[in-house]
Amino acid sequence: MTRQIARPRLKMTLIAAVTVGLLNGCGNDKSDLREWVNDVKARPGGRIEPIPEMRPMKAYRYSAFDLRSPFEPPVDPTRQRVDNGIRPDLDRQREELEQYPLDALAMRGILERQDQRYALVRDGDGIIHEVQVGNYMGQNFGQIVAISETEIILTEIVPDGQGGWREQPASLKLRADR
Repeated sequence: MTRQIARPRLKMTLIAAVTVGLLNGCGNDKSDLREWVNDVKARPGGRIEPIPEMRPMKAYRYSAFDLRSPFEPPVDPTRQRVDNGIRPDLDRQREELEQYPLDALAMRGILERQDQRYALVRDGDGIIHEVQVGNYMGQNFGQIVAISETEIILTEIVPDGQGGWREQPASLKLRADR
């Protein structure tokens, strides 16, 4: 029974001795630190330059409130807005590839099945889609009008800057690099 009591006491004594030895190793000799602090304090003090004088700013009066914004297209008052009948169909169901700008899409190839040509288009997330003439893609209401072996030809409907719409051609060329 004395053997069981002696073992925990021996362990505690060893732990206490190791702890005291480690704490002793840290030491209190800070003479090098005191010497460095004294050297820094003995250096001559530097001259601090005075804060520069603050001059009052001249008031500026903006007087172009009644002028056209430079970020809007100029409006010709002599030009009558003509309704050319071109406008996007805002009521139709949007297709998957219309959420990506045209430059984020890449034509990857073509397929032909039963005399119908399909183009393979990779979207911005890396997913390949099959499209055919009549499908829409891009963010400018672009409708596919032709598919050749090297490109997809679209007609986009974009604002004309005068409150109306106009058609513009666009294409997506075959790219095998990305």
